[in-house]
Amino acid sequence: MDFAPQLEFDGACEAAFTRYAELFGGRINMMNKLGDSEDVALPPGSRGGAPEMVRFAELQLGQSKIRGNDLPSDDYHPPRGFNLSAHFETVAEARRVFDGLAEGGKVTVEPAKVDWAELFGMVTDRFGIPWLILGLKS
Repeated sequence: MDFAPQLEFDGACEAAFTRYAELFGGRINMMNKLGDSEDVALPPGSRGGAPEMVRFAELQLGQSKIRGNDLPSDDYHPPRGFNLSAHFETVAEARRVFDGLAEGGKVTVEPAKVDWAELFGMVTDRFGIPWLILGLKS
């Protein structure tokens, strides 16, 4: 069985996945654009879009994956009701990633020490994705 969040973007999937690969040290396994596969049918209920829109992307982050795609603007809704949670061994690594996600985004909970972690913070990045970041050790 394979579980991975599938994130939807308003045309920013490629930029987001490129940034996440840099920040997290991940590898983009696939970045398929609508213009790359015009002969492949869209999933039921989907609408086409500009050729540069991402049809499907997959980012490998250690043992985890994040998947994503772009939606036409009138089909897109900002995410809500969840956070992507990333836990790091050290505060330094957690802080580096938190600060990178905060660039152009909005900090919703300033990083601070809590009972269960040396650093806990929440941020919505410039692509509209909400993150919960933990640093476990000093």
